[in-house]
Amino acid sequence: MRSSRSWRARVNSSCSVDNSALASRSEKKRVAIGTSTAAPYRMQTRSESGTHGTVRPMLRELTGEERAAYFRGIQPIWGGGLSEDRFQLFQRRLADAPESRDRYRLLGWFANGRLTSAMKTYDLRATCAGRPLRVLGVGAVFTPPELRRRGYAAAMLRAAMDESASAGAQAAVLFSDIPIHYYEGLGFRVVESRECTVDAAELPHIPAATRPALAGDEPLMTRLFAASCGTSGRFALARDGWTLRFQLRRLRELARARGSGEPEWGLIAEGRSGEGAAMLRFGRDSLDVLEAAWTDDAARDRVLSGLRDCLHRAGRTRLRLWPAGQLREMFDAPDRHTAIAMIAPLDGATSLPERGGPTDLALLDHI
Repeated sequence: MRSSRSWRARVNSSCSVDNSALASRSEKKRVAIGTSTAAPYRMQTRSESGTHGTVRPMLRELTGEERAAYFRGIQPIWGGGLSEDRFQLFQRRLADAPESRDRYRLLGWFANGRLTSAMKTYDLRATCAGRPLRVLGVGAVFTPPELRRRGYAAAMLRAAMDESASAGAQAAVLFSDIPIHYYEGLGFRVVESRECTVDAAELPHIPAATRPALAGDEPLMTRLFAASCGTSGRFALARDGWTLRFQLRRLRELARARGSGEPEWGLIAEGRSGEGAAMLRFGRDSLDVLEAAWTDDAARDRVLSGLRDCLHRAGRTRLRLWPAGQLREMFDAPDRHTAIAMIAPLDGATSLPERGGPTDLALLDHI
C-alpha cells in the first residue's frame, strides 16, 4: 500500500444508527454485532481510560478511495500485466457494471475506523445432491502487509459468512492460492481440484466446424451449459446465465483496459446433427476453456475442432480447463496446486461434499 491514509474510513461521529429515526431494527442489530453494510458510524463505547470513544469493528461495502486503496493492494498479485492506472480503471468499470448489481460486492473490515482487510464477494446459486443452494462466493481476500497476523481477514470472513447465513445462504466457496490450513481454520474444507492441459494434436480436425460467438449468443450458451450442469448430483454452481454474463463483462472490460477491441470469447457449433458451444479466455500461454457443452457426439467433435482452430490462430499450443460437466473424464486431469477449491457449510442441514469429494466446478466459476 502506498500510504495508510488511503485505508482510513471516513467516520461520521455526529450520529449513530441507534439514534437514527431512519434505522431499521435489523440494521441496528447488524451494527451491534459488527456486520453492518451501511455507511460507517462512530459507536461511542467506553475505552480503558473511560474518556475516549472507539469505533466498533464492522463489515461494510467499500466506497470511493477505499475501493482505490484495495485495488492498489491487489494489483501486484492479480493485475494480469496491467499498469496500476489501467487496473484501477478495469476494476472500477467492472464493479460499476450492470452485471455486478446485487450479486457482486466489494467488502471491507473496519477496525477503529480504519480499513484493515477487504475482499470480493458473489451471491451465487448452486446445486448439490439435487438440492438448490444459495452460496457465498469469496475472492481476492487482501490485507496490507503491515496489518497481517492480527486476525482482521478472519474476522471479516466470519462476519460475511454469518451475514450470508442470516440471508439464507447454505454454503461458502472460494479458490485458495495460499496454504489451505488458513481457510480450514475458518470451517472450509478442500474439495476436488483438478486441471487438464490438452495439446492441439489431441483434438480432432474438422474444417469450418464452428463460428465465433457473437453478441446475442448468450442465451444459447446459457441453455447448453445449464443442460449439462448439475445432473450428476455433484456440487456445481448454477448456470443461470449470471456467471456467463459477468465473466463476459469481465473479459470485455479487461480488453478495454488493454486498449484492444472486442475479445474473442467463445465459439458456436451449429448444424443438423446438434449444437455446441464453448466460452474462452486467452491466457498468456494457453487457451482457457471456461465452459463447454454440446447436444450430441457430432457437436462435441465440432466444438473440439473449433478449439484446435483457436489454438492455431492465436499461436497457442495447449488448452487449459477444469474437468466439469461434459468435459469431465475426457482428458487426464491431475490435481492442481493453485486455485484450490474449498467449501464451508453455513448451516448444519445442507449436504455438501466431504473433504476431497467430487465437484463439477469449471473455470467459468473461478471469478
